Amino acid sequence: MNMQKNRITQSVVAGLATLISAISWLGLENILSGGGNWLWPTIGLLVLLVFLSLNWLLTKSKAVLLVTLVLVLISFFFAFGLKLAYLIVLVIALLFFLFGSWRAIREKKVRIKLEVDKILRRGLPAVLTGLILIIATVYYFSPLALENQNQIKIPRFLFDLVVGQPISKALEEQMPVSRLPAESNLISENKEQLEEELYQLANQQLNQFSQPYQEYLPVGLAVGLFFTLKLISLPFKWLVILLSWLIFKLLVSLGAIKIQEKGVLQQVIEI
Repeated sequence: MNMQKNRITQSVVAGLATLISAISWLGLENILSGGGNWLWPTIGLLVLLVFLSLNWLLTKSKAVLLVTLVLVLISFFFAFGLKLAYLIVLVIALLFFLFGSWRAIREKKVRIKLEVDKILRRGLPAVLTGLILIIATVYYFSPLALENQNQIKIPRFLFDLVVGQPISKALEEQMPVSRLPAESNLISENKEQLEEELYQLANQQLNQFSQPYQEYLPVGLAVGLFFTLKLISLPFKWLVILLSWLIFKLLVSLGAIKIQEKGVLQQVIEI
């Protein structure tokens, strides 16, 4: 009875993980085609990682876990289509998924006391690396990467941080305390106009400098995206762990999951 209940639970988790992953891939494809925003795919991938984390904690069948991981990756093709490059990357990502799953399950088995956070910390980094590798690859082949290849733009917040603040400080130092409000507004408008002109000039010079290297830009952008997402994945991992821990504790409190203590046989040497 318990075995059948466990299989039903794993099947439900596998089905939901596949559905959520398909929706997440579609949202990502929409973004890379020039529409949508990162919010919904991010939430989708967050929920997907929570489901996979729960699968590590609840699964008693490695076959069901393998099927779940394969279905998650197969659903990718419904959004992005079939390409040899995608197939190769998905196989590599599956290896990362399997490695992360093996580490998490092994950690669960060797621990005397069940600690959700330590179990998930063993498996999530590898799975996140696999996901980030997929995202960087589809970005490389996307219309968004081609658009960025034709026209590079410095992130505005970075430009304002490096250039805008020094300009503002310099103008404030030159402005007398007795300056009338009308004159202050005029200086503020001139400052914004100056910042915009410098911003456009910086982008223009950057694009002129990068002309000989245009063919290498998509690769550089994809690699840059990979390492940026790796950095972002650090706090993202802890959010996944927190949500998984809360859901696991809720299932335990509701009686859906029971934690039992078992004696462990140990070999000893006696003389």
